Amino acid sequence: MFPSRLQGIARLHFFLQLVGVVALIWIVFPLVNSLRFAGGLVAREYVEATFVLILASILEELSRPPETRRIAGLSKAQLSAVSHRQTFFALVSIFGTMVMMKDDSISRTFLSVFFTAYFLWISWSNRFGYRMLHRFLYRNESKGRARALLVGSRSAVSRFYESSASLKPPGTDILGFVAVEPDLSGTGSMALHLSLPQIGVIENLRSICEETKVRALVLLGLSDRRDLIKPLSDISLELGLRTMWLDDVNSHFGFRSQAFHADNYSVVTQIREPLEDPVNRAIKRLLDLAGALFGVFVILPPTMLFVHLLQRSQSPGPLFYKQKRSGRNGETFEMFKFRSMAVTDKEGEFKQATENDARIFKGGALIRKLSIDELPQLINVLRGEMSLVGPRPHPLPLDQLLMTESRVYRLRHLAKPGITGLAQSRGWRGETLHADQVRNRIRLDLLYIQRWSFALDLRIMFETVWQVIRPPKTAR
Repeated sequence: MFPSRLQGIARLHFFLQLVGVVALIWIVFPLVNSLRFAGGLVAREYVEATFVLILASILEELSRPPETRRIAGLSKAQLSAVSHRQTFFALVSIFGTMVMMKDDSISRTFLSVFFTAYFLWISWSNRFGYRMLHRFLYRNESKGRARALLVGSRSAVSRFYESSASLKPPGTDILGFVAVEPDLSGTGSMALHLSLPQIGVIENLRSICEETKVRALVLLGLSDRRDLIKPLSDISLELGLRTMWLDDVNSHFGFRSQAFHADNYSVVTQIREPLEDPVNRAIKRLLDLAGALFGVFVILPPTMLFVHLLQRSQSPGPLFYKQKRSGRNGETFEMFKFRSMAVTDKEGEFKQATENDARIFKGGALIRKLSIDELPQLINVLRGEMSLVGPRPHPLPLDQLLMTESRVYRLRHLAKPGITGLAQSRGWRGETLHADQVRNRIRLDLLYIQRWSFALDLRIMFETVWQVIRPPKTAR
């Protein structure tokens, strides 16, 4: 029942979302045509655009990870990521078609108005429309609504009921919960911090089900109480109850874990990795190439001239400084930077830059403060060794040292390193002097790996620009 309902609601939601997109096209087109062009636009191009958008929407839906294809249970951040992904597919499909067909007949005014309305519609339907559809389909018992009981430990019930993204079974009214452990402090103890009442304990489940006339049981956890599974299954079969078993995998792993179903197995991975989705990786690579090509051909040439003149007048030597760094999967690569230190005989030795470091010449201090020294890494981005956004790569000796300071440090190597990262956009730059600096940088790097989205990359780049305009005290 429950998987079928979730799948059905997801399909209907997608269909209605698509109908809304088509309706938007043919609401915006006549408005723009009459108000802006006095009826001069030709409808044929917009009919073709409608079919392109429909195909792009279907492709996005089919290529989306299974766990996000069903909107149920997704957090606000995940829903936002899905909305941005859908909008990105729509934008690429329309503008890509226009470029390939060398067709510029679609009005830019129409595109501006339509894609603004498109993003608002997609965001609203994902955030609120799905829940409204859910409530409408199962609004009363004649429409399939059923009473249900939660069965599990008090801690499992608390996690499920208080979670903002809890997966409430579709079409159910949860009356209360039945505890699997003895009630030592009275059945009302849970009401102190939950509005959900405790109806009884597991030993009285059969009589409770008969008295409350429930039609469904939701089993929470119970991975450590497998002795209860057969008795609960027998009660469900004998009383004709639907049963759903939910397990909070995060409570076992303590990470932002990810679960999916394959054949008869529930597969759990310890950490979410949105960038392991080939489509997400392609989106990120396109962003990297667009940014790096612009940077290398527009920003880098005049910057190279400026830095060269600084170096020539204050500290003659090579324009670039190359150093081995750790990349994705721990692979080593040579990272480029503008040289900001005087040339010495100890170039091979590693030592972190410190405040008032004598090795840094005056102009070098300026380019480090403004992060200009990092711009040559756009070359690394073009070569595929780095990304515009990702965990910052460290020199190999520092890498080895930080591995001993944090047991989860190597998880940073799951993603391609970046010119900037979530930690840097939040002001964590410069020398790592204290353990809390290490912990915060690693925490933010892992948060980025687990919550990557196209919108997050754009946000980090915007925040990084602000950091360049107003550098923190740690920047050196």
